[in-house]
Amino acid sequence: MKIVVIASNPEILHQIQSLLERNPGSDQFIFLQRHGKQIGLDRIDLFSTNVLILDSDSINPEDMKTIAACTREHINPAILYLCANHSEQQLLELMRAGVSEVIHLPLAEHELHEAVERVRARNYISASYRPRGKIVSFMSCKGGAGATFLATNLGYALATECRQKVLFIDLHMQYGDASFYLSSTVSHHTLADIIKQSGLDSSAIASAAMQVAPDFYLLQAPESPEKAAGIQIQHVDNLLTVAIQEFDFVIVDLPHALDAISMKVLDRSERVFPVMQPMVPYMRAMSNTLHLFGMLGYESHKINVLLNRMEENLSISMNTIEDAIQKKVDRVIPNDFLHAADSVNNGVPILKVAPQSGICISLLEIAKDLSGVTSHAKEKSFFEKLFN
Repeated sequence: MKIVVIASNPEILHQIQSLLERNPGSDQFIFLQRHGKQIGLDRIDLFSTNVLILDSDSINPEDMKTIAACTREHINPAILYLCANHSEQQLLELMRAGVSEVIHLPLAEHELHEAVERVRARNYISASYRPRGKIVSFMSCKGGAGATFLATNLGYALATECRQKVLFIDLHMQYGDASFYLSSTVSHHTLADIIKQSGLDSSAIASAAMQVAPDFYLLQAPESPEKAAGIQIQHVDNLLTVAIQEFDFVIVDLPHALDAISMKVLDRSERVFPVMQPMVPYMRAMSNTLHLFGMLGYESHKINVLLNRMEENLSISMNTIEDAIQKKVDRVIPNDFLHAADSVNNGVPILKVAPQSGICISLLEIAKDLSGVTSHAKEKSFFEKLFN
């Protein structure tokens, strides 16, 4: 659910934020403070907000009017009102205005969580509102497997050939370089500039992302480990929740060394593409990675093994590879080093450099499978339409 908190002062805002973020689940949080005594509902999207939490030392008529207008015009959100002092008559007036529950201050942790869960159980989520996007993760089972190259170019294929709106998130916190695979220039903004914002929304993502193509956006990793300091699980979780409301696909490029943030992304991913090459060190690393995924409880259909840089005449056969990793290889990307190197060195997607390359053909197959649509042919000219 999307939960918005508008607090009367920084202290109560911090207290509510601490309580909610202890067990975030898949909820998205937005934490704001009142403008003086004004709630300021114009700052939030009421249609997509499921729970609105307000507080006040005492109930005032202006709050009553604002709440009544909100509940009269919108099916969402459910309103939880935190108050220190109120009479029975004021409590009745709050209920008439449309408040779902009144919670007494000082705040007890279990009371807030129980109220939120009661709202969840009553299905206050608008039936017409659903996240539009899917999360797809890429990671190399061992450094240098080519996951970033494949992930960036798959995003480009989804956007340009399958007409999907795509956001690419580079989560390599130490010197991520995904932008260089797609462009010779980089943006001055990174995810570190926005990810900690309490009111993070799609406009903030758009302002920080680099636009690679009309429907393809890339959110760069922090420029240095120092700028990545302080980024926590809930920040990334919130970013994903906001992103899937705006984009058809959110592609996340993960480091091969798993940490708590990576596992949160993997948990939320619809597909995970671990990438390997046809060499013994990669086979061992992939076997370990798949074993870890099994321990994390990921279902087999969620994990799609990508075998990159495969050659026909290698001494290691496909059967040998699959026996070693104890899983079927889902996709094979043929080796085309010259075109791949040309693409990376110039910062140009390989679909532009060599559209007939075996790499492009394989990536387009994956894009069509993910999106469920075929790539769109170029528009016919006026004369072609006239004489056909």
